[in-house]
Amino acid sequence: MKKIGISIFILVALTACVPQAKYKDLEKKYYAALQGESKNKQEIEAREADLKALTDQFSSLQAQQEALAQKKVQLDNEYADLQIEYTNKLKDLEDLKNKNSQISETALKEKQKIEGKLAQTQGQLNQKIQRINELEGLINQQKESVSLLKKNLQTALKSYEGKGISVEEKDGYIYISMDNKLLFPSASWTVESQGLKALHELSKVLAKDKNLNIIIQGHTDSDKYIGNGNIKDNWDLSVMRATAITKILQSEGISPEKMTASGRSQYAPIASNSNPTSKALNRRVDIIIAPNLSEINKLLNQL
Repeated sequence: MKKIGISIFILVALTACVPQAKYKDLEKKYYAALQGESKNKQEIEAREADLKALTDQFSSLQAQQEALAQKKVQLDNEYADLQIEYTNKLKDLEDLKNKNSQISETALKEKQKIEGKLAQTQGQLNQKIQRINELEGLINQQKESVSLLKKNLQTALKSYEGKGISVEEKDGYIYISMDNKLLFPSASWTVESQGLKALHELSKVLAKDKNLNIIIQGHTDSDKYIGNGNIKDNWDLSVMRATAITKILQSEGISPEKMTASGRSQYAPIASNSNPTSKALNRRVDIIIAPNLSEINKLLNQL
């Protein structure tokens, strides 16, 4: 404004001193200067507005930069914590791998050990199965042999059927029961001729198998022995009768090593001893034939 006032003063002074044409020219220049100064003022105000906007924008950007800097510090700290956690996890993972490796190695050794034991057990089981199969074969063979022996004995003694001799198979043994009326006179242990014939037929069958074990048992009834000599009671009488039969069988070719003579006196009755018929059944000699079980027992001991 000061500049404009000075310009007006100069313009008035010049008007008084210069011609009209010159004055018009000066007047144009004056108004042009006024317009230029107004335009400059607008430009200055615009520049100032721009400057303020830039200043505000700079302040905002500076605030954002500070916030980002703080965020970066926070993220750096979090990253550092994550890096530490990652390192620890990595170490834990490595430790776990090592432990798993040790466990796997131990498990592998244990597995191999168990497999070895299983293989050994399987081998033993196979051997036992083989022995059991062999045992079953021997038992079946033994049963067949016993059945065949029973059949041959029944055939050999067929003529004595119903005359005081019976042949039975029981629990794998053959029982030949011979009544005393066929073998001995009362209170005697001397075998009569009919009994000798029966023992002869019996011996022909038994002599064919050298592996048989033979037990000869003498039995009496409950009547008290009233004979003379060295025989004092039914114990002695049952033993003497069993021994007499044993000696006859030996003379017929039966190996004495395979025979056992024993007396049971009156203490293994098959009837009640309450009447003469029952007592006659109890007065007997049992010849018990047992197959040789040594092979079977051997296999059983190996199971």
